[in-house]
Amino acid sequence: MRLPKLLGLPDTFDPDDRRRRQLLNIILALFIAAGFASILATFSYGDPLMEILHDRDGFRILLSSISVVVLFSLLLLLNRWERAGTLAGWLFVLSLIAITYVSDIPGELVGSGLILWTLPILAGGIVLPPHAVFVAASLVSAINLYISIAVLHESSNPYAIAIYFALAALTWLGMSIANGAIRAARMEAQKNAAILDGVADGVVVLNDADQVVLANSAALSLMGSGLNELASQGRGQQELRGRVLAFEWSDVKDVGRVAIVRDVSRQIEIERAKDAMLGVVSHEMRTPLAAITGFAEVIALRNDMATQMAERIRVNAQRLTYMVNDLLDHAQMQSGKLKIHMEPFSPASALLLVRNLLSGLAEQKSLKLKTEIDPALPDIMLGDNGRIQQILVNLMGNAVKFTDYGEVCVWFKALETEWQMVVRDTGMGIPAERLPDIFEPFRRGSDYATRRHQGAGLGLSIVRKLVTLMEGKIEVQSTVGEGSVFTVTLPLKKVNG
Repeated sequence: MRLPKLLGLPDTFDPDDRRRRQLLNIILALFIAAGFASILATFSYGDPLMEILHDRDGFRILLSSISVVVLFSLLLLLNRWERAGTLAGWLFVLSLIAITYVSDIPGELVGSGLILWTLPILAGGIVLPPHAVFVAASLVSAINLYISIAVLHESSNPYAIAIYFALAALTWLGMSIANGAIRAARMEAQKNAAILDGVADGVVVLNDADQVVLANSAALSLMGSGLNELASQGRGQQELRGRVLAFEWSDVKDVGRVAIVRDVSRQIEIERAKDAMLGVVSHEMRTPLAAITGFAEVIALRNDMATQMAERIRVNAQRLTYMVNDLLDHAQMQSGKLKIHMEPFSPASALLLVRNLLSGLAEQKSLKLKTEIDPALPDIMLGDNGRIQQILVNLMGNAVKFTDYGEVCVWFKALETEWQMVVRDTGMGIPAERLPDIFEPFRRGSDYATRRHQGAGLGLSIVRKLVTLMEGKIEVQSTVGEGSVFTVTLPLKKVNG
């Protein structure tokens, strides 16, 4: 049996009793070690056993050492018995009193040896409840009175007895304060542990050496034996034991690192089901919308009244078509199915096509729609023409939609290894607190814009995802009441030859 296991006690013990018993185990182990050392020292002089037994002092030392080892070994075993309570502690204090009594001549015990009697009092305060020190002080005082009056036939020393009880009072006060602090700390730890175990997400604390020092029940359930490999896990999602787990890390000063482990398997299933449903619904809606738009164009050829009605039908059907397309693209992006197809295309032609598409809406609002292309930009480049146009439709469409007067300017710039699409408007602008959220799905720049202008709120989200797939970036600057500037920067890929 290893020493830590021998000195330790089961968790079923009362916490205060367990702590005192563990301290007693340590003290007993030290006494046993000292006893063995004394026995070895007795034989280290090389004297035969018979000579030691005939030597009064040597025999006394040997017998005392053996008695200490045997007695305290028995107390060590007794202390591990849960139902023993404080019995081992009391027997230890009584043993110290007995050892002190036989350790010196009576005259010395009530004279220069008075200090020896403080050991049982201090030991009682450590291995027994605090009030036990007064019992130990009473026993020590009674023995001192017995030695002084019955053995030495002298008057007792009242100062010694007063010192014993003063020491007992100080020990009681100190241990009571210490016990109160320990209980408060234990209750706080239990409260924190209960809070951690009540958290649905796994919480794991690692020290500076990346060793797990704390883990709640959720973390143990989610990771199991994989908990020891947590330090090698990075941020993001990873599959473990048939589950998809998301890991988030944070550094805590003087503690180490804290990992939050979340089971996102169900969320991923829901997202996939939602994306699949959006894809099916979008496909199913496209066919009737195309039919409505086609019939509206035919009706518009008949007369002026029919033309106006057909135009309204066509515009609203086109709006629904854009929303359906956005939903379908969003579903494809979420499922990872959207791909970028690189092929030669003309940036000037792409810009002209989108300008013609939006010029009618700009004219209805009396807006100037300006476009400009940097002469240094190649006439033909490599890129996904359809997705480039989709980015322009979303950015220019938003600019026209949210601008009531002024102008919308679009220009293409050539850089050394990149090129830019810049869309500037003189519209209502976006509040600064809304800027971080405008690229999130189903978000808008302002509540006013949401009420006034219809849409799914997916346009800018799709733009950012497309730009990311093209290995580019998008930036925005906006001032409320003055307008916004969106800048898309993409790698400049020329056509070979």
